[in-house]
Amino acid sequence: MKYVIKNKFISLGGSSTVTDDAGNDLFLVKGKIFTFTKKKQILSLNKEILYQVRNKFFALFLPKVYLMDAEGNEILMIKKKSFFSLRQDFDIVTPEGAEHAYSIDGDMIGRHYDILDNGIPVAHVRRNFNLVKDSFWLETDMTENAPFFIAFVIALDNYYDKLRSDND
Repeated sequence: MKYVIKNKFISLGGSSTVTDDAGNDLFLVKGKIFTFTKKKQILSLNKEILYQVRNKFFALFLPKVYLMDAEGNEILMIKKKSFFSLRQDFDIVTPEGAEHAYSIDGDMIGRHYDILDNGIPVAHVRRNFNLVKDSFWLETDMTENAPFFIAFVIALDNYYDKLRSDND
């Protein structure tokens, strides 16, 4: 199934909409207005918190983004594999003993990504560049894990927003 994640044109906290490819609303992404960590919540349509995403407050060279469950427990941390890498590949750090070993393999310009679980592709992400707002297409056959993969995409968006704001 394909999911479309679009940042809202005017949003103080960085909210987004999540729809299917026909334009039907599926999930909500709400950003907090006054936060240094760009905290966002992935919500069901009935406003139940499914996942949370936030940046690390201070990172020396490259941003780090945390993906957390509804209660705020850290599930994983996303960071770029190498400072000098030309490819947009990310390491996913999970707590000790986690059953999944996720990674993100991207192309050189950061437009296409594959989310891998133990080396097997489970989702594909396409990032659309725009001067006004970003949008992403997520494609996965694992519809039961869609909110989790949407949280991955929001984490990638947070990563690039942090890079962009640090360079302004």
